[in-house]
Amino acid sequence: MAVFLGIVRPPSHSLFSITRFTRQFSFTNNNSISISRKSFSRFKPIVTASLHSSSAISQNGAEVSANQSELIFLGTGTSEGIPRVSCLTNPLKTCPVCSKAAEPGSRNRRLNTSILIRHSRPSGNRNFLIDVGKFFYHSAMQWFPAYGIRTIDAVIITHSHADAIGGMDDLRDWTNNVQPSIPIYVASRDFEVMKKTHYYLIDKSDIIPGAAVSELQFNIIKEDPFIVHDLKVEASYSTS
Repeated sequence: MAVFLGIVRPPSHSLFSITRFTRQFSFTNNNSISISRKSFSRFKPIVTASLHSSSAISQNGAEVSANQSELIFLGTGTSEGIPRVSCLTNPLKTCPVCSKAAEPGSRNRRLNTSILIRHSRPSGNRNFLIDVGKFFYHSAMQWFPAYGIRTIDAVIITHSHADAIGGMDDLRDWTNNVQPSIPIYVASRDFEVMKKTHYYLIDKSDIIPGAAVSELQFNIIKEDPFIVHDLKVEASYSTS
């Protein structure tokens, strides 16, 4: 398995898993993605993504396939992110982690957990984004140009905390300049929260004409599994 920059490409025969804070990512060999969740405060949300692989050359010279799906890690940090201002401004103690993360280009700089699945299809790639946290725009500026990602074909929301939905407003850059709208897939309970936190993106009756807010199409997840374009997404629960 080759791991470089923010992307992981698993071989076709393997089962691979990574645990990072409250989320776990694992890969299997079918054309589906499984999102397992329990109560966010007590259990680990788990994302299982199924990708294809073969072989070619990527931007940084790694051998990959032009027809290979990719899982790009946009963020792997906590809800607060790293570095923390409280550490950098502490006059009594120097935090080695945050100090290192504050250096330009440091890989210790960690933003909200989020992944992008670039799903390879005969008709072309589709980009599926999982979570748009409060640091999403910073992640997108870093990784979207690096991997030639321009469009967002769907967003799947795992929960309604700020580290998963805090960047919803930033999707306006895409719907104003790249594409007409973005489909959002969200559970009913999280949609109820978003009606309060992002009311102006859902009920636009009070929006001033000409205001450039994100144009989003909300899809309430009612079935398990559900289909996002031609990719099957399964939501299940895990206590581990």
